[in-house]
Amino acid sequence: MMPKPSLWMIWLSLLYLLVSATAGGVILVHKAVDIHPVIWSFLPIHYELAIWGWLVQFVMGTAYWMFPKYVNGKRRGSVAMAWGMVFVFNMGLSILVLSMLYRMEPLYIIAGRCLLVISVITFSLLMWRRVVSYRELTER
Repeated sequence: MMPKPSLWMIWLSLLYLLVSATAGGVILVHKAVDIHPVIWSFLPIHYELAIWGWLVQFVMGTAYWMFPKYVNGKRRGSVAMAWGMVFVFNMGLSILVLSMLYRMEPLYIIAGRCLLVISVITFSLLMWRRVVSYRELTER
């Protein structure tokens, strides 16, 4: 059974894919038919949503579900840490996209990216412990 943090990350990644594809479609239509010059300002937001919102989050959600599980104790490690990863990742992405959309101070962009990095580090810690414990088990 898929764990809830994975379910939420995959569901949110598909939502970001929809938003990103819509933004990309509007940008493509704008290339053929001039809609409004402000449309080009959505291009960096489209990139962020496609790469971070859809691709990276989808991979993290799937990996959290599929990586080797602990033999003893909680199968995937700290559930609170996993939920924190989901929350911090999506908070960072939201801050990043909103700061780009509303042209806020660069400090907000830096804050959003820092939250994304913290989330990726948290993900790495969750996964590293599982891979190392599995490898140690098979070497015995």
